[in-house]
Amino acid sequence: MSEDKDDEIISEEVLYEKIDHYLLSFGTDRSLMCVSELDGFLTALGCSIQELEPDVWLNAIWGADEDQPAWESTEQEDEFLSLVLIMYMETMNSLLFGDFYPVYLEQEVDGEHTLLVEEWCVGFVRGAKLIGLGIGGDRHFFDEVLAPVRLFGTEAGWDKLEGMVEAEVTFWRDNLEPSILRLVQHFHPEIKAASQMSESRILH
Repeated sequence: MSEDKDDEIISEEVLYEKIDHYLLSFGTDRSLMCVSELDGFLTALGCSIQELEPDVWLNAIWGADEDQPAWESTEQEDEFLSLVLIMYMETMNSLLFGDFYPVYLEQEVDGEHTLLVEEWCVGFVRGAKLIGLGIGGDRHFFDEVLAPVRLFGTEAGWDKLEGMVEAEVTFWRDNLEPSILRLVQHFHPEIKAASQMSESRILH
């Protein structure tokens, strides 16, 4: 009995590894390619007050209709859906309960560890486009809070980063999470008082 219960509990590390495996194995050039991108994508969905049907955003993970996976078995498809829904609920709960911490990649070069926020931002931009985030309403506000994620998550932004000194890049990176939190609070003012910044989850 206890073994069955243990089987139902999945660690964060195993969750991420399994999702990464499926994304890399079945994805195309138009698919989300890693857990960091998926977390950014799901976070964008959580910023909206309008909830998308799961079929819409689940299909969008892979890209266009022709990019949908050719699953080897129903069990395989069910496992992936189960894993992604677990991550979706974790991401939504972290936003709504004011415990926001994005899943970033980490790079080590010559003993120096650097956070890679680009993949997360690419995923966020994908999710934002899917739900029409930033269209209509207070354009100045949306341009302001979305500036960091657009900088690190789009080709136009990467071109701008190329011309910046390290201090400028650090400034924009440090403003990424506070800006996203402002965006969440804009749509969910009820969590404003409880919201606080937490440490980022890092994938090595």
